[in-house]
Amino acid sequence: MQITLSQEQTQVLETLVKQGKYPSLEEAVNTALLLLVETADLPNGDNSSEYVAWLDATRQKINAAREQAERGEVLEAEVVLAQLRAKVQNAKEMTK
Repeated sequence: MQITLSQEQTQVLETLVKQGKYPSLEEAVNTALLLLVETADLPNGDNSSEYVAWLDATRQKINAAREQAERGEVLEAEVVLAQLRAKVQNAKEMTK
């Protein structure tokens, strides 16, 4: 699906990125969509209190991670990938 934004919408998103509110246009749009989901009445209970709580907790974790990255508290990609591989391997072993 392709969506065309109006000039005003594009300007708002670009301004938010330039001000450092979001690292990219994609992140700004993703946040806007998450907020829409959070406030919309979706069918099948997709906006249940559990989902909204999960969304809020996830947002808080992302914000904390961004703050850590800004302070230089980051891990090398290979370290993260090794941790993820270990988690996957443990999960596979638990299902055997």
